[in-house]
Parts: sequence; structure tokens; C-alpha cells
Amino acid sequence: MISLTKHCSYSEPRISQLKEPAAKTLICLSLSACLLVGCSVAIGTSNKNVQPTPLLGPSKTFANKQCVQLPDEHLEFGEVTDSDIEQWFGLEKLITVNNTQFLATNIGQSGKSYLRQRLSPTKKGSTRASARGELPPAATYRLSQSFYLEPGFDWGSKNEGGKIGFGLGGNTAPTGGMLDRDGFSARMMWRGKRDGTARFSLYVYSSDRSKNLPYGDDYIIEDYSIPIGEWVNVTMEVTANSTIDEPDGSFKVWINKKLKLDQKNIHWQAEGLEPAVDRLLYATFHGGGDSSWSPSSTVYARTSSICWHS
Repeated sequence: MISLTKHCSYSEPRISQLKEPAAKTLICLSLSACLLVGCSVAIGTSNKNVQPTPLLGPSKTFANKQCVQLPDEHLEFGEVTDSDIEQWFGLEKLITVNNTQFLATNIGQSGKSYLRQRLSPTKKGSTRASARGELPPAATYRLSQSFYLEPGFDWGSKNEGGKIGFGLGGNTAPTGGMLDRDGFSARMMWRGKRDGTARFSLYVYSSDRSKNLPYGDDYIIEDYSIPIGEWVNVTMEVTANSTIDEPDGSFKVWINKKLKLDQKNIHWQAEGLEPAVDRLLYATFHGGGDSSWSPSSTVYARTSSICWHS
């Protein structure tokens, strides 16, 4: 028997333009012919000169989907505990959790629960919550999440930047100016333009980074302004280098399913164990190491629909 998946491709017709019996007959006849002889059937019209924007696609086979299981209830700031985070994340091991008093949960109009964080000005940017835990080691992970910056969100003062949401890492998963070459990390940031707008950046600690040592390298998404007051979906994919000697790692970032970053030849890890993605990271805060990163007042950010695949 000839495989339809292997030998045929077709695009669905615009059913609304055909009467239902005729539409069904046309599709069935076309697919039957495909099964018999192997062909490519295109039903309907298309413009061959239009180049579609690259969308979120399965560049690899992904399995083992897991999501953060936020509660279907409202928890006030101060009510979230370390054990709550451990339960919601569902990781093999939760390594660290910091400052859960700045976290709350609620349910949005869509019925989905979200993690809400309070960001109040401090001498080093803003109040920050963070966590990290172990993932089953894999060559590649894809992590998806949605952000909502509440109205009145402030990108920061002199330095408009901050970390947001979940990221991926490997082995020591260095952050905070660590120069470990036996680990790596990739996290999302916002980078303000001092004109009321800001862009996303993938903030990378790889062994071959060089732009801002000892801190991470910025890969800024230039053609997208982060909205305030509406949800945006961000997906990252990180592939570790195959051995500690090979700079053949990579990463991709999609925004609302449109590919925005596609970087190859990354030397994520150059020492230690065999490279692998095996850390889930959470960090949201302005900064930064001084008040030049601080917001002018307390602001709030939400994160929801957090899932990862290996």
C-alpha cells in the first residue's frame, strides 16, 4: 500500500467557496488518485510569489511534554511557598527557590491560570524571584511560555532592561557573571530603547561569549516591540553542542509562532561532562546591579502556559 504521507501533499480547498457535496467529492477523488499513483495535489488558488513568514515548526521530533501546573485559584502575595513551586513545576529535583513572597497566582479571562510577580524598586533594580531545577538531560529542549506586562509597566530608569520568565540551561547553568565553561544558560530579557518601547533579547551564557564579559551576550530581536497590556507567546529552542570540543550548538526563538532568531555554531559548553540541556530556570526582575535599572514604581508581570519538550 502506498503511504499518503510519503507520496502526497495537498492543501485544503476553501470549502466555503464550494457547495458541500461537490467539495467532498473533489477532495475524495483527488486523494484517491494520490493513493494510486503518488502525486502532489493542490486544490484552490495560491500565489507562488508570496513568501510566508517562517512559523513555529517541528525542526526535530519532540516528546515528553511537561507543563507547569499552576493552581485554579487566586493566591495572594505572601501565600505562595517553596513547596508550592516544587509541586507546580513537577521537576525531578528543585535545586533553589528564592523570594516566593513576590509571587501570586490568579485566573485570567481565558480561564488559564497565571503566575503574577510584583516588581518593586530596589537599590539593585527590582524585587526578584527565582528558581532552578533539574530536567532529564537531552540534546534539545523547546520551551514555550506567554507573558503579559500589566498596564503601567516601566522598563527601568537609566538602564532599561530585565530578565523575564523561564529559561534553559545545562550543568552549572551559570548566571550573575559566572565564567563557568562547564555549563551554559539562555534566558529571555527585555531591552528598552528609551522611547517608551522595548525589544526581547535572548540572553546567553555560552563558553564562547565575548561581548560583555563576564556577563552574557545579547541576541536582540530588532523587529518586534513588546506590547504592554496584551499577552505574547515566546518559544525558545536550545540544542547543546554535541561534544565539549565541537561548537555546533544552536538556538531559536519564536514570537507568536513567527521565527525571530536562528543562531548556529554556538559553543555552549567547553569543559566538564558531555553537554546536555538539563536545567529549567526562572527569573524575573529589573537589573542589574544598581538603582539605574530600577522602575519608578511597583509594576507587575504575568507568566502563563509554561511548557517544555525534549
